[in-house]
Amino acid sequence: MPASSPAAHPSPPLIRAAGQGHPSPRSGPPRLACSILAAVRAVRLRLGLCLACLSAGAAWASGPEGLPVCVVRQADETVEAAIRRHPVGPEELLARLAFAEGISTEFGEDPLVYRGIAWGVMNRVRLAEVSAQMRQRFGQGIAGVIFRRGQFNPAISPRSPFAKDFLCPRDPQRWRLAVQAAAQANAGDANPLIQTEWERTQGISLVVNFYYPGSTQAKGPLAPWEASPGLAFIGPVEIDGQVLGAERIRFYRLSRPPADLSGRKR
Repeated sequence: MPASSPAAHPSPPLIRAAGQGHPSPRSGPPRLACSILAAVRAVRLRLGLCLACLSAGAAWASGPEGLPVCVVRQADETVEAAIRRHPVGPEELLARLAFAEGISTEFGEDPLVYRGIAWGVMNRVRLAEVSAQMRQRFGQGIAGVIFRRGQFNPAISPRSPFAKDFLCPRDPQRWRLAVQAAAQANAGDANPLIQTEWERTQGISLVVNFYYPGSTQAKGPLAPWEASPGLAFIGPVEIDGQVLGAERIRFYRLSRPPADLSGRKR
């Protein structure tokens, strides 16, 4: 949403009492009071417009075609340090990760891929909010989860071929898909990965691991943790009435809730 020009929202006219004619040039106090009131109203109007823009995501610094700021990493700088030099908010950070990871799957044209990734990340964030055990494992908050060591290569490894996509998204169409996915997952409504009775009761998903079989970085068609007793492959996932196939993203659910959540009541 472009910033509104002051000319587009003129100040309201002076308020006059019933039966009052045009104010006299010598009527100092009434004219001053009306001018102050008009100025206050104009400021409140502009503040309301600014807040509306912020809530719509206009606070994200953007360049041509709605793309975000291109972050340039210094030679001895980590990806995280480069990002933190800029005013990148949590939802934009989530969109950047969904963008880079989505491209890395080799199915970057599929909107469901970005949504699946964003939901998977937010599942970690929300589970860590209520479980100290998961917080220690995954980190805290969107930034804590995304920059957790050993998790998402585009966000932690300058050598990752997809780090440049995380720092500097340049594909407008795919960026829009990532932004939409991030907004939806961050809002948290209708999580497609809440499927079991425990998850529905708690309002939290235990689907926190995901793997991209088609990625150039994949170590094989199955995830290294495929046979882990602590995780269970859940198969294809339905998102917004469409099926995201396991050949694109393989999702895994914790075999049981974290120990520190046993007996938890929502």
